[in-house]
Amino acid sequence: MRNALKWTLVLVMILATGCSRSATPPPTRLVPTRMPTLVPSPVRTASDSADTGWIVAVQGVEVRTLTVAGIVPDVATPVYAVRLDPALVRLRVQYAPDMPQPLRTWVEAHRPLVAVNGGFFTADNRATALIVSDGEAHGASYTGFGGMIAASSDGRVWIQALRDEPYNPAVPLDQAIQSFPMLVYPGGAAAEITDNGQRARRTAVAMDRAGRVLIIVCPTGAFSLQALATWLASSDMEIDRALNLDGGASSGLFVHAGDIRWQIDSFAAIPSVLLIEPRTPQ
Repeated sequence: MRNALKWTLVLVMILATGCSRSATPPPTRLVPTRMPTLVPSPVRTASDSADTGWIVAVQGVEVRTLTVAGIVPDVATPVYAVRLDPALVRLRVQYAPDMPQPLRTWVEAHRPLVAVNGGFFTADNRATALIVSDGEAHGASYTGFGGMIAASSDGRVWIQALRDEPYNPAVPLDQAIQSFPMLVYPGGAAAEITDNGQRARRTAVAMDRAGRVLIIVCPTGAFSLQALATWLASSDMEIDRALNLDGGASSGLFVHAGDIRWQIDSFAAIPSVLLIEPRTPQ
């Protein structure tokens, strides 16, 4: 019982701060950031309904920008989404707790097709849960809450809700990031999240009903966790399950694929990232 209470307190503290190293933007104000060149302004009026639909950047990578009305009164909230075919691209986790860097620096070093921030971390830049980078595991699994995106060495990718499917150390993992909370549970049901309604920059990773991986970033302080969960489950992206990654100052997304150049940098230095690379032919 004491252990469960401890982890509940930890969860509340992390959700309240976004990430441990930097304060998140004020909860009720849209915060401008480095935006993709496809969108001229981070703030749109509620009458705007821009939606590019899915655009093929390169084989295995599609991108989409859209605005969502009703999240913040009288303002349409920008959302950036990437859809990935695991058969054509590789997910790779990088973790460097002794050398955290802004997302742009990670991108400059590794030059992936897509890069997004990872999960939560402590004041000394250690992941708060299990993380696996190129087969090497760090940290300990969450128990009874949160979720995990993982990839095996044969290229299989999945997201599991740890409440219903606990981490099994006997299952070999090539790459993995654990985070919390689950936003959409397997089958497409929006999670019921008890939080304070704080709005912040948000990053989520999801899988659709066709088995494709989606990365979704809202780079303005618009969504609460519950609002994001509800919107994802009701969107037309056919999401089967979704997991929240670190938000606030950690949120970021880079896409350098084909003619697409998106650059949404993190405000903070981050110790872990999820990179998307071309899959090497077998």
